[in-house]
Amino acid sequence: MAEQRRNPQTPDRHQSPAVTDGEPRELRYPDFLCIGAQKAGTTWLDRNLRRHPRLWFPPIKELHYFNELYVPSSRSWTARYRRDKGAAAFQRYLKRVPDEEARDYRQLARMADIVTGPISDDWYGRIFALAGEERIAGEITPDYSLLPDAGIEHVLRLAPNVRIILSLRDPIERSWSHIRMSALGYGEKGPEMIPQLASNPDVLARSNYPAMIARWRRYVPEDRFLVVFMDDITAEPHAVLQTLCRFLKVPFNEKRFRKAAAAVHVGEAKPIPAPVLATLKDRLKPVYEELGGLYPEIAERWAARHY
Repeated sequence: MAEQRRNPQTPDRHQSPAVTDGEPRELRYPDFLCIGAQKAGTTWLDRNLRRHPRLWFPPIKELHYFNELYVPSSRSWTARYRRDKGAAAFQRYLKRVPDEEARDYRQLARMADIVTGPISDDWYGRIFALAGEERIAGEITPDYSLLPDAGIEHVLRLAPNVRIILSLRDPIERSWSHIRMSALGYGEKGPEMIPQLASNPDVLARSNYPAMIARWRRYVPEDRFLVVFMDDITAEPHAVLQTLCRFLKVPFNEKRFRKAAAAVHVGEAKPIPAPVLATLKDRLKPVYEELGGLYPEIAERWAARHY
């Protein structure tokens, strides 16, 4: 069960212990989180930020720790996701390091933890303890954008000074990409499910950027909360990476990001069916209006595409 709410600034036994006698920490928690949004460039962020030698990420993208605790709809699939992705990462490591004496068995143990669990604050902390003291540790799990207040408080109890990155995409375009992905899960029935998915609460919640920003900003100050836009990732990828490096307080070197302009997980472009577009325009109009008060220039550009 999820823990009861507590003051996120109250220390508890889960705070990472200091390093002693040069030994690595037993537990450590992330210095930064990318909380989404889903279908808004988070895989691109993961691929590129992993290339920075000062940054450290878990062996798999998306640990789905806090959303499993606080977003009930996640619980039907998160353990399976970690099992499948973790097992694949484990096998890749064994192939990459065939010499048994050269293997890092502490890392292999944590990778096995990802696969088998059970999850807990200590489980989460042991994974991040793999990061060396000189590295900035973080993870990318878009589902964290949906955390309720209790989940965000839990994050802040473990990592009081955590930095938050949120990547945003035109809400209707994001929703259409999400709908298409979800329809694939229905197999042959996928096409007939598309109109229903346009009204799906989960699809709409993941495009309600003002709501997710308001929840997180209640706990995270402006100087530790960075919003980037997929439009900028597409148009000026190196400029976005420079901004991210500055935010994470690591040096930027363009040579590290030679593949920054390469798109990641680009599907075949398909026009939005008129009935689906009409539904999304109706349901998401308040999102565009509220975004206008937060980010007027980008919100106006997005809205002009559809209204």
